[in-house]
Amino acid sequence: TPENPSSREIERALDLLLNDLFVEFPFTSESDRCHALAALLLPLVRRMVHGPTPIHLVEAPTPGTGKSLLAEMIALVCTGHSADVTTLDKQESETRKKITAILATAPLIVHVDNLRKGLLSSQIAAAITAEIWWDRILQVSKMIRLPNRAMWIATANNPALSLENARRSIRIRVDAKVDRPGRRSGFKHVPLRQWVLENRSDLVRSVLTIVRGWVAAGIDRKSTRLNSSHGKLS
Repeated sequence: TPENPSSREIERALDLLLNDLFVEFPFTSESDRCHALAALLLPLVRRMVHGPTPIHLVEAPTPGTGKSLLAEMIALVCTGHSADVTTLDKQESETRKKITAILATAPLIVHVDNLRKGLLSSQIAAAITAEIWWDRILQVSKMIRLPNRAMWIATANNPALSLENARRSIRIRVDAKVDRPGRRSGFKHVPLRQWVLENRSDLVRSVLTIVRGWVAAGIDRKSTRLNSSHGKLS
């Protein structure tokens, strides 16, 4: 990866990510596509951000649009394997226990899949804004402190959001605008997962080239935040 990439090298990196990796995902707007790119960059710059980061919420109007596939491809590029997928429990106490168990493994990415009713959990809201997660160890009268340095991503169909989670979320909406999106064909890379694995070194190099360009440009040190509960760049 070049220390100080040229504009041409950055353009080539963006072309591979946007016109190969993300080309088949039907983003509803340019901002949704930019948010997907941000989600791809975040795991590799996460330690440069002081404090918690928002959850990326991939949403669609119907199943089969590619929400989970998008989350999987982001994890595959960043880690070389799919992220461990979890779901939310109906009871908040169980959700809290699950969050503790997940963070105890020090994951790079936390993927919450198939939110049936939406992002309504107060425990998730607390986890997203917690730099340190504090909970009691099961069956033991002892507390545990766990660093929360993961990138959080969730998927859902037309999810409802509590006010506290809406403020903590970055939306990525996809919509194929067909009745049965799962039956689409004619994709550029089939299967996409295999293409990503075969070209992962080029994809990672492209991500790092963009990051290097950002660092070489001086990094924005204005401490811009989504809201008061999220971190700032180092």
